[in-house]
Amino acid sequence: MDIKQIQYYLAVVTTGSFSKAADELYTTQASISKHIIALEKELGFPLFDRSKRKISLTQAGETFLKHARSLNADYQTMLADLSQYKSSPTFSIIAIPVIAQYGITSYVAQFKNAHPKLNFSLDEREAASILPALNNHQYDLAFIRDYTLDGEVYSFLKIARDQLQVLVSKNHSLAGRQSVSLAELADENFIMFDKGTLVHELTVDACRQAGFEPRIFYASLRVESILGLVVSNSGIALMMEKIVAYHQPHDIVAIPLQETIESNLVLAWLKSKQLPQPARIFIEFMEKRLAADQRREIG
Repeated sequence: MDIKQIQYYLAVVTTGSFSKAADELYTTQASISKHIIALEKELGFPLFDRSKRKISLTQAGETFLKHARSLNADYQTMLADLSQYKSSPTFSIIAIPVIAQYGITSYVAQFKNAHPKLNFSLDEREAASILPALNNHQYDLAFIRDYTLDGEVYSFLKIARDQLQVLVSKNHSLAGRQSVSLAELADENFIMFDKGTLVHELTVDACRQAGFEPRIFYASLRVESILGLVVSNSGIALMMEKIVAYHQPHDIVAIPLQETIESNLVLAWLKSKQLPQPARIFIEFMEKRLAADQRREIG
């Protein structure tokens, strides 16, 4: 039994499938299956019931789960304890693809200048993969939106506050409005961010609370594609104010919502994980920079 087998098993448990676990771990489904079959052979019993369309844990798999989580947590704690003895201390960050729009690239550059001997990695991933990667201890820290983030499980530092606004073509009938309510958009075609993004979930939930299911005409991961379809008057979009300001789209009118639908960007980490010292230094650096920025805004 090795730690990779345990981590592969935990990834399958977390994602609910071998293929999704392979995507999360950036490997192949065949590799995932190979390692778990080897683990099951060593243990002497199957961990997963594969007889149905959706896999599930066997009773033995349920019993093994608490031990696997404990073993993985102990392994990560060991790595964190030993990281201080490396000649080049490291830590890792995962982020949703908004680091430029929210000024995170500037903070990263400032940190590198202040701590040139601390090495770290910064990877961008779609929102759906962030928390599983953090939970599996693939990363130490995460830049993510706080929507549905469990405060009992994660600690976090608020980086930026943002809110949804409506985007319409300059030729749209709503283009001259000072504000608009969500209920007024019930009959519109929605140009959406794709499923798996937190903004998609936030938009759908907001529409449902307003009493309707959004009629999704098109969904994409690319801001440019969404803006292009809005310009063509193919539909309307809900997008975060800071994202719109960063892209400065032409021939599009941004209208405030009458409802306040906020989303905070945060730096998050697992409460249960012992962070490497360099990661704690990064958190302290961000706290000081954000406090300084806030003082400047007030002043």
